[in-house]
Amino acid sequence: MMVDSREQADDVAAAEIRVAVADERRLIAEALAALIRTIAGFSVTGVVGGDEAACAVGMQKPDILLVGMGAGPSPPFALVKSMRADLPEVQIVIVADAFDPGLVRFVVDQRVAGLLLSRTSTPAFASSLDQIVHGRAVMPMGWQGMLVDEQDDPLSCLSERQMEVLTLLAAGCSYEEIATRLFITVNTVKFHVKSIFLRLGVCNRMAAARLLSEHSAPTRPARRPVE
Repeated sequence: MMVDSREQADDVAAAEIRVAVADERRLIAEALAALIRTIAGFSVTGVVGGDEAACAVGMQKPDILLVGMGAGPSPPFALVKSMRADLPEVQIVIVADAFDPGLVRFVVDQRVAGLLLSRTSTPAFASSLDQIVHGRAVMPMGWQGMLVDEQDDPLSCLSERQMEVLTLLAAGCSYEEIATRLFITVNTVKFHVKSIFLRLGVCNRMAAARLLSEHSAPTRPARRPVE
């Protein structure tokens, strides 16, 4: 019996895992999308970014949402939370340039399906996506140790300089005031604030200040050298 070629194409398309890529860094997003298109059994529904990302992903209805997380000042935590609430059936995978206790805790709390590092090889990346599709969570080696180390004091993951920035930030100082007091540039302040939020798993200065108030103590152990 002859099978219509269009029916065959439909069967292949139906078997493919649909992936949406969300990243404000358009070049990185396009590179991730191009990589996914080379993996058998996967297709890309689209590349999204910015304030309309959540709406766009909702319209595409992918099986997996791949969220890029670079060194920008605003980690896409809000997007991930929105997708977890609005589209719980979508498997979310974060691709980060680096990981730390704050990010690991966020991934665990939000029940994110996977956390991959951008330095992951292509074969390992493809294998990880396949594992996630089959219901297995994927995390970088050593992630459990990060959570154990920060249980008693979530601020222990911050450097001395980051603690200085956080203290001034919690006191209500602007980026310009912090830069003046610490003799650094405003861009450096922004970089430190981004790193602080990422490591603590928070999205704004109020949440960071709350952690500082709850866990800061005069007898805290010595910190790592200034970064």
